[in-house]
Order: sequence, then C-alpha cells, then structure tokens
Amino acid sequence: LNASDLKGIKKLVSKFSMVTSLQINKKSVAKGSFEFSPFKYGVNDTALITLNTVVLNTLSFNRFSTIWGIDLSNLRNGGKSLLTYGYESRKVNDWNAKLRLNISRAIALNGKWPGRDRMLYLHPTPSLITVITNWIFTALNTGLSFIRGTSFRVVTSYKLENKKNLPVYGGEKAVSNSINVESKYNVLQNSAITGKFTFNNIDFTSPTAATTTVSYIMLDGLLPGKNYLWSLALTKRLVNNLEVNFQYDGRKPGTSRTVHIGRVSLTALF
Repeated sequence: LNASDLKGIKKLVSKFSMVTSLQINKKSVAKGSFEFSPFKYGVNDTALITLNTVVLNTLSFNRFSTIWGIDLSNLRNGGKSLLTYGYESRKVNDWNAKLRLNISRAIALNGKWPGRDRMLYLHPTPSLITVITNWIFTALNTGLSFIRGTSFRVVTSYKLENKKNLPVYGGEKAVSNSINVESKYNVLQNSAITGKFTFNNIDFTSPTAATTTVSYIMLDGLLPGKNYLWSLALTKRLVNNLEVNFQYDGRKPGTSRTVHIGRVSLTALF
C-alpha cells in the first residue's frame, strides 16, 4: 500500500464511531452493610426488590455528516420487580439499523431496518407465565421530512409491524400497517400549532378474545381493524415567563366509539 492508499483507509476508518452506555438501577433488602457495587446481585437473587439494567451499543458511520449517515444499534434491557403476587422479570433484545439522508436543506429521508424485540415475562406460577416474542420488520418504515425555514415542518412516514407470540403461550399474531403525518407551524415568535394524524390498520389473529393482557401489549392499546388517532395543540407565550397550552386528542380504535380528550395547561417558566 502506498501513502495515498493508507490515507484513504485512515479517512474511511475515521468515519466510524462506537458508543456504549450501561445503566443499572437496583434496590435490595438491607443486610446491615454498605453496598456500593451495582453488580453484587444477579437476577435470580431473592434479596432483590427491583433491578433494571440497560446496555446500549451503537456503531455509526458518517455520524457527524450533515448529508447522510448510518447507525447500527443493539439495546438490551433487563428488569426484575417484586409485586404483590411475586416476582416478575422482563428482557428485551433489540437490533435495528437507521439511515438518514438529507436530499436538500428542506427535504430529508430516513429509514429503519429490521429489528427484533424479545420480551420475557415470568410470574411465580406456571399458569401466569407469558412469553411474547416480537419480530418487528420495519424495512418499509421510511419517513420524509419537509422543513421550510424555521416556521413550518411536516413529517410523513409508513411503518409495517409483524408481531408473533410463541404457539405454546397462545400463538397470537398481529400485523399492522400505519401511516403517520405530523406537522408544526410557528406563528410569529410566541405561538406554535402542532398536529398529528395516524391511520393504523391491524390484522390480529388469536384463539381468544382481543381483550387479554397479551393482546393489549401486542396491539399497543388499539383494537383489530382500522384505528384512527389525531391530535391538535396550540402553545402561546403570554408574557416572558408564562405559557398556555391547549391540546385536543381524538381516537377511533376499531369498532369502538370515538373518544375525545381536551386539555388546558398553564406553565410558568423561570
């Protein structure tokens, strides 16, 4: 390799970056001694009351580029809690890749590629054990953003999700196709209007009714069929440190009746 090739390889390697983060939150039964190490107890220890661990690894290429970049990340999340009926533990293993591409200063394209979440719920009795394995295929989860100066922004996206529960624990299946449109408009310097609309068509297959705990988790609180969700919010700065917010949310899940929710809040900024 000549000097020019080495310089090109060095430039290519410099575009890669890796970030790793670890978080551990633990609460255990006191035994009369000071416990500093967060690694003292494992998930199977009965002295634990709560334990939450989060490990995130991200490999990026062209991370600092304003034109395009790729991120590959792995998230591992584990937890254990002591509830009124016994211990419950959860594990999540998520892989995904993200691509961002700024076509121009006003238009940006982003996408998210295959990921898999594995969530394990363990209860004290076999009759309460529930295992849910999710394959979330998001190769078509692409979003297109349009930004006009600092006053107007609109984001559109499409997402395909496929979730399956293990056959031995019920064999539920959910396939959802959702279209999202979100916009924000800044009025002068003291007001902003935001709106969001989501259409989610869900095909759910289950040997039981779609009102169980498993179905609620798999459907994200929605119902089989066509689901409509929308929201509208107005934020206005009254004086230098006083802000008022009007928010309206609506939803029409499946064959259920439409639900309307209105909120008003007043915030003091110091």
